[in-house]
Amino acid sequence: MNYFTPEEIKNNKNVIKMATRSLPLKGRVTSIFKDHVKSSDAVVLDVGTGRGFFLSELFKGGYKNLYACDIDNYLSEEVKPILKNFQAIDLNFEKLPWPDNFFDAITAWEVLEHLENPHNAIREINRVLKPGALFMFSVPNIFHIVSRLIFLKRGVFPRWNMTNNHISVFPHGIFEKAFLKYFNLIKEGYVYSKIALPFLNKIKFLPENKWFSSWVYYILKKK
Repeated sequence: MNYFTPEEIKNNKNVIKMATRSLPLKGRVTSIFKDHVKSSDAVVLDVGTGRGFFLSELFKGGYKNLYACDIDNYLSEEVKPILKNFQAIDLNFEKLPWPDNFFDAITAWEVLEHLENPHNAIREINRVLKPGALFMFSVPNIFHIVSRLIFLKRGVFPRWNMTNNHISVFPHGIFEKAFLKYFNLIKEGYVYSKIALPFLNKIKFLPENKWFSSWVYYILKKK
């Protein structure tokens, strides 16, 4: 799928809906969430929810206070009845339509790299989270060994190109300025180890760390 601006995304709803995947992080987001949010009474917002598969899994696990937002409504018909509220919002510049200190946990799985202005989203997420509440998100891992080598040779990150909507990058310095101003880092984890090169992509049992994993996720706590 070619790159779309936010306005083009809204005008190509069917294309974007077809591109949404079942569950991010190779289906492991539900267990990651449950490991850190034990109470089924937690008030949860999923940012960039897509068709809502993640929230559907949470609902099956007993979580009932579920909210969602995305740039447009791509929700499956099965998910709509389980939500307390859904809002279509462009987090590049709009505010989240919920009051301060409202949520116990917010997730943004494979979302922030798509935003042209992720800093607005980060500030808004901080605003609507309760003090001490959790923010969980994931992005493509720019620290992968192949990513480092290609950047060294060609000056580009291979997963940020014209065939996708990855437009924001969070190396360590930007991560610290953008996120650690508002949050404390609880955990940094890596998922799906693979080297996407001929022959090497068949290597199994690579460690899930920053050198080999395709995705990195962060668990943050609001200060």
